[in-house]
Amino acid sequence: MVISSIARNEVQRLIRDKVVTALGLLIILLIASSIATGVIYFRELEAQHQQAEQLARAQWENQGEKNPHSAAHYGTFAFQPVTVVSVFEPGVNRYTGVSLFLEGHRQNFAAHSLAEDKDTSRRFAELTPAFIFTYLFPLFIILAGYRSVTGERESGMYRFLKSQGIGRFQVIAGKTIGLWVVVLLIFLPFLLIGLALLLFTTPSGTDVWRFVLMATIWLLYFGVVANITIGVSALVNSSGTSMVLLLSLWILSSLLVPRLATNIASTLHPVPNTSEFLQAVQNDLMHGIDGHNPFSEHSLAFQDSVLAAHGVDDIADLPFNFRGLMLQEGEEFEKRIFDYHLGKIDAIHQRQNHFFSLSSLFSPTIAARLSSMSVAGTDMVAFRHFTASAEEFRIALMRELNMDLKMNAVGERAAGYTVDGSFFAQTISFTYERPEKVLLARSQLIPISLTMLWFLLSAIFLGFAARIQEEV
Repeated sequence: MVISSIARNEVQRLIRDKVVTALGLLIILLIASSIATGVIYFRELEAQHQQAEQLARAQWENQGEKNPHSAAHYGTFAFQPVTVVSVFEPGVNRYTGVSLFLEGHRQNFAAHSLAEDKDTSRRFAELTPAFIFTYLFPLFIILAGYRSVTGERESGMYRFLKSQGIGRFQVIAGKTIGLWVVVLLIFLPFLLIGLALLLFTTPSGTDVWRFVLMATIWLLYFGVVANITIGVSALVNSSGTSMVLLLSLWILSSLLVPRLATNIASTLHPVPNTSEFLQAVQNDLMHGIDGHNPFSEHSLAFQDSVLAAHGVDDIADLPFNFRGLMLQEGEEFEKRIFDYHLGKIDAIHQRQNHFFSLSSLFSPTIAARLSSMSVAGTDMVAFRHFTASAEEFRIALMRELNMDLKMNAVGERAAGYTVDGSFFAQTISFTYERPEKVLLARSQLIPISLTMLWFLLSAIFLGFAARIQEEV
């Protein structure tokens, strides 16, 4: 009963505080604005994605009469789809590129990242709920709660409460509940708007679950900030000291540690530049079959093995087009080389991300942001899933083209063999299938676990601040 009365009085005090009320309304307005602009931007991107996807397919199908392998060099595109969840947590999507050029003999990096777009709509879209919850909402919690206990002590009310037999634990518990009520009052509109938006715009129940998990992560993060804020306010003697300490912790967690961790990760695990990567790939490609050079050592050895397997002395006597077979064999070899070198770069990125995840031990902000991106499906794990799917499609398409050349460019048709335009309309098309369930990799569990650990430790800290003995 006493705790609920203190909590109710704390809520009333915060609501009557013009600064806190103004900041709370500002946060709500920013969240609403960020969702509105984010939805508009999402609609634009979705329309552009569909248009680009249709255009790429139309260009592929309308190539006209052409040799299948020439079409392999002509290539096509795969586009990473945008999701409604990215309105709330864009993650790395703005920086990884939105399209992959798929062609024969090589794997390309994703291109045309949204961060390269400098128009006004993109700048407005940078104000996302994730940004607000990462940086601005913690500041609001600090400003609302830094004097929760110290203010009572400075006004003499704390001594009065103690004289009435109200314990320190009851005071701090009531203050904490009161602060949480205000936090939830501000967070609730975001939760309701987000759920309504997802339920009315996407048929995928997975996106709803992603949103719910993301909201839970942010509530845990707010709990960390609230617990530390009330705990510090209970342990120090003045509101000024409480404010300085809490703002210092915010700067350390939100700004300094992330920047330092990023720089250290890049230094410990440097990524080779593009020229070094391409040179390494080229060096290894020289040790295998080149589909365009039938006179290389490896190509001649492959030719001899095929002739021996079919018991003939000349490729003209084979029941299929040898060039089509050799092109596909070269494609498979080149894929292994690219997979190896791209895998090395991916391993470096994963070591960087692992180090950055471990730095969550020193920053609940990092833990919450990485966790939010993981459950939202907008982190590097999700991006790698897209690129892997696009590469599977690329090699399947190249196989389809080369096998047509192998099986149909035979005998008199071999010289100048072409297919008509209808052939390309019948080839496979790329449609990216996102995971139907929220599946988290082991690497993604580290920041999520550390977010929960931070919440537990902050609760222990708050409990310690509530239990220590003091003289009033």
